[in-house]
Amino acid sequence: MGTRRKNQSVKRGENMKFTKRLLEAIEPSDKRQYFYDDEFTGLALRVGTSGRKTFYLGYRTGKGRATEKKWVMLGAFPAMTVEQARDLAKEKAGHIVNGRDPALEVREEKDAISIAAALDSFLEEYVAKLKPSTIAFYQIVVEKHLRPGLGKLRANKLGYTDVARFHTTRKATPYMANRCIAVLSVFLNWCELHGYRDKNTNPCKEIKLNREHMRQEFMGTAELTILGDTLSRMERKGQVTTQTAAAIRLLMFTGARRGEILSLKWNYIDLEQGVARLPDSKTGFKVLQLSSPAVAVLESLPQFTEYVLPSNSASGHMVDIKKPWGNLLKHSGLSGWRIHDLRHAFASMMVNSGASLPIVGKILGHTQARTTQRYAHLEENPARKAAEEAAAKIAAALQATPKPTKQGIIIPLRKVGNDK
Repeated sequence: MGTRRKNQSVKRGENMKFTKRLLEAIEPSDKRQYFYDDEFTGLALRVGTSGRKTFYLGYRTGKGRATEKKWVMLGAFPAMTVEQARDLAKEKAGHIVNGRDPALEVREEKDAISIAAALDSFLEEYVAKLKPSTIAFYQIVVEKHLRPGLGKLRANKLGYTDVARFHTTRKATPYMANRCIAVLSVFLNWCELHGYRDKNTNPCKEIKLNREHMRQEFMGTAELTILGDTLSRMERKGQVTTQTAAAIRLLMFTGARRGEILSLKWNYIDLEQGVARLPDSKTGFKVLQLSSPAVAVLESLPQFTEYVLPSNSASGHMVDIKKPWGNLLKHSGLSGWRIHDLRHAFASMMVNSGASLPIVGKILGHTQARTTQRYAHLEENPARKAAEEAAAKIAAALQATPKPTKQGIIIPLRKVGNDK
């Protein structure tokens, strides 16, 4: 047919001699399109509605038109050139002549893929697109749990018994065992989408998760006072850096998540309004309330990079304060508390000060009301106080001795309707 001129349109479903320029000129439409190469019979280009262009080889394993036509993917254009697509198509065609079935081999290869191999693709194609903190968490679960525990099994053969056994062997760490099942479930759904498993076969849906007990005890005034005094003393002695001390104080004064404070940028902050507008927190855009103590901490810090808490390296922000936190607990004589408990302490202080759970949830950035419910039992304190005060006033009124008027008539405590 010959190569068309540059400005000549290409019609869906027609044959042509594939060239780089001609294939680049093909525009996507609202329907999937197929084009066929004149030079090598069976070589086709599929153009998706998104514009993705992929080479395929169409063939029949039997004789005659009644035989089922099969397709095997060769590669994506332009990463695979026209010449490479023709060479691979010729190679596959030779295999077909010798009795092999390329499409069946690809399917069998997918069926036979190990979980370890599929996890590699999962991390590269799916996990890599998530938020940095989520990526780090997925990598920990994959490398420390899923790969060593299930990596040798075949992705399409993993069943309920395998998953239940995997979950049970981690009963000593019930929270992490549940998180492993959550990540595994996402992974197996991904496997189904990519043909490594049959549709709707995810066994994680049937696993009974461990009961997780949310912490009901929070840091009180005593613990926070000890931590504050110890932190100031360590800072004066040079046992903790000013930046790290500021990070811990900001966590105390805002109730923010660790990542939100460590990655805080100066251009997020409006000191006059007392807020920090976080464009991409764990739950999306969030307005972080900056109390007066938090503002004071920020005003004490130098602004020599875009980050409020820059790292010790040439660029980036502080990423971890786990070790300094451990030293702080050691010097303060406290133990068993996590950095995240500062967030809980802030929330409990708000509730004990009379803040409603919806307000607390809004300030903390909770997207679900049940997340804030862990602080519900703390509402008993202000509620009980209000009830005690009201009851005390009523009791005082009831116990008061009625005084006679000048006419000698006693005024009753409560006016009663006329008796007839």
